[in-house]
Amino acid sequence: MAVRHEHLFANWTTRKQIVVSWSLILAVSSIHTFFPHVRRYTRLFYELPYPDGEGQHVQGSDDGLFVLGWLVLMTALRATIIEGVYQFVTWLRIMSHKARMRFAEQAFLLLYYGTSFALGMHLLMESSYWLNFEELWSTWPSCQISGELKWYYLVQLSFWLQQLLAINLEKRRKDFSQMFTHHIVTSFLMYVAYTYRWTKVGHVVLVIMDVVDFLLPLAKMLKYLHYEAACNTMFAIFLSTWLVVRHGIYNWLCYSIARDVPRVMPFACYSGATQEVEADPDKLSLWRYVDPFFDQKGTICLDRSVKWLFLAFLLMLQVLSIVWFIMIIKVALSVLNGEAANDTRSGDEDEDDEEEEEYEEEVPEKRGEIQSNGKPIPSSSAKAKSTGSDPLTRQTGLFQRGTGRIRVPGSRDRKELIGRVGCNG
Repeated sequence: MAVRHEHLFANWTTRKQIVVSWSLILAVSSIHTFFPHVRRYTRLFYELPYPDGEGQHVQGSDDGLFVLGWLVLMTALRATIIEGVYQFVTWLRIMSHKARMRFAEQAFLLLYYGTSFALGMHLLMESSYWLNFEELWSTWPSCQISGELKWYYLVQLSFWLQQLLAINLEKRRKDFSQMFTHHIVTSFLMYVAYTYRWTKVGHVVLVIMDVVDFLLPLAKMLKYLHYEAACNTMFAIFLSTWLVVRHGIYNWLCYSIARDVPRVMPFACYSGATQEVEADPDKLSLWRYVDPFFDQKGTICLDRSVKWLFLAFLLMLQVLSIVWFIMIIKVALSVLNGEAANDTRSGDEDEDDEEEEEYEEEVPEKRGEIQSNGKPIPSSSAKAKSTGSDPLTRQTGLFQRGTGRIRVPGSRDRKELIGRVGCNG
């Protein structure tokens, strides 16, 4: 009964998001279509604000409406894709109820991160700062940004805000506090970087993070499908990529901030409109630090405090990545040494229950059915008592004696290795 309630709750929350989000999109689209006099407002949900007529854009407060529009659309797309994949694997009947929902969630993440990484990498390779981090600072504090980069960045911000919304709408998992903190810090850093015109830095960080986040859902999906060899290979690729990009390239970026600021980007206060040096920072009030959040044409300052505060936030994410990486290595080493993998972190909720459900899924329910001789068919538990052993145990070896749980061959190690990273639920 608990499994049935969990199954219905998962579908209920997903389907409610589908109904509410698509209804909002339909309502705004209808207003935009049938009421031309309000299109100057409704178009802000669809079109990038503040074009300068030369293929470039600037920042402004109306960007928030564009982010809001994409937050609703991202909710609709996420819920629709998850529901579609869930229904497809349910039709195939290849895994348990909860595993289906997890598989569907990872399918959406794979699709999103794969698309965002491909787009982000394309923009990065076409940029002036490809393999040259000094160029990240050469045009600051220019407010101009290409339309493609602005769209990419704001949609990414919408995604992370939607992730923050999703973990509060849906059933809370064991790592809720960790994921909540992670999404808050990520969204805050993206907002600050965008407001302070460090969008180029944010772009590089997003690409660095997306390549790892793209590999992890794929590994998890292979785990749920029980493709052990492919899962092993993907985990090795994931681990190697994590080490290179999150502890190599990421630290190179942080070093560039420490080295190139203010050598390339001098400390000063500038006019947000003209980018000319405006005043001596020592003669301005402390409000100069928050001025860009309220007025993009006002004063924007860079000094030692701003530099090290921004760098401190980036290093905070690096510390979290190091902690997670150490946990992954410990689990991997314990498995290679033949010990039971035992990690306190949980990326997937109640995976032991998931195994129990898998047993229920693989053993068809025959209680209440009648044999040809008119006698009820005994349940599997009754058979076990009468024969001293469950036939499923003898035939497949899936049932783990004395535990009451299903043992999917090889899945325990994969579950501990793949399901405990912490950056994806």
